[in-house]
Amino acid sequence: MIARAALLLAVLLAGVARADEPSLAASDIFGEPRPFHIESMRARFTHFDQTGRGYQSQADRASVSTPGLEDADIEQAQIEIIAQQGKFTHRLWIPLDVITAASPDAINGWPPPDAVSQASHQNEAGSIDLTSTYHSSPVQDVFLHFSFHLEEPFRSWLLGVGGNRSFADGNTTIAYSVNQVFDWLDRFNIFGTRLGRAYRSSTNGNLSVTQLLSPTTVGHLEYGATVQIGELSNTWNAVPLASGELGREYLPGLRHRHAFVARLAQALPWNGAVKGFYRFYVDNWGIEAHTLEVQLYQHITRLAYLRLNYRYYTQTAASFWTLSAPVNSTERTADSDLALFSAQTFGVLGAVDLGLTRFVRELHVDFGYERYVRTNDLRANIYTCSLGFRF
Repeated sequence: MIARAALLLAVLLAGVARADEPSLAASDIFGEPRPFHIESMRARFTHFDQTGRGYQSQADRASVSTPGLEDADIEQAQIEIIAQQGKFTHRLWIPLDVITAASPDAINGWPPPDAVSQASHQNEAGSIDLTSTYHSSPVQDVFLHFSFHLEEPFRSWLLGVGGNRSFADGNTTIAYSVNQVFDWLDRFNIFGTRLGRAYRSSTNGNLSVTQLLSPTTVGHLEYGATVQIGELSNTWNAVPLASGELGREYLPGLRHRHAFVARLAQALPWNGAVKGFYRFYVDNWGIEAHTLEVQLYQHITRLAYLRLNYRYYTQTAASFWTLSAPVNSTERTADSDLALFSAQTFGVLGAVDLGLTRFVRELHVDFGYERYVRTNDLRANIYTCSLGFRF
């Protein structure tokens, strides 16, 4: 309101100025236009150290009835760049993963893919993800989202559109999005022989509302639905059969998934904040899942803060999950991700935000650690750090 009043006053003064006095230009009030400038850059590195066993793996497997090794080390580097261009905001995100251990190398003949019989190979994966948002008015944005993912046996393309609109002086915001993902993947048998290509399509829609409940409280509700068709297996997962042998995994060619999300953020009087998250998930494969997460933020000094987080997750098994499948079964899996299990995540992160010069307004540094454990023999240590600049 103050800014609008100042602008109106400047226009009025310009209108009554004498003819021999120069009038005010837009650049005199707002400064020279900046058609394109980088607003922020952030780089993050994360190391995942995973240990455990699963029945879908054939690595270091003593017998058909015992699970295989799922140990893996994953190194992930990410960079995020946010730029402004007039009424547009562009966000470019590039993650790169290097996976050592049970990762699929698309090789015909010998050696077969290490996901099938070895646990010492290396696989690289990367994505380019770009979102361009157009600020069509002070209360409305629309965006276009494009992403491309590449790794040795897998390609993926995503195209999405969406937007948001604010109401009641910005106290209420409604957001929506629609995304289409197309995957191309190599098909293998459980012995590592490449059999050709397979395809998968995923269509996703989301609708959410965010509401300012009080000067210190924000609430959020969201619903998302996804329909997937095509080859929904990675094709080399193994399933123990009733005959005492191993067979390939067969998943249905259709999956619809529904997720309901509720979030609550509350500022605390001692210079901190708490965030709560709940998610209910259900699909037509018989899986129901509940997720509960709490994050506590606390400023240690004016420039540094600490974040503690805890996450609990539980799910039922897919209706066709089994450790003794009939030989002629058309739907079967022993994938530990589709089994009955619960998981917990404990985490801590420390961050510092420092003001620098007029050209680099802020420097952000953080270090974090999370411990992930779940009941069907999978554990992971997650180490992360980031360095960011605001201009």
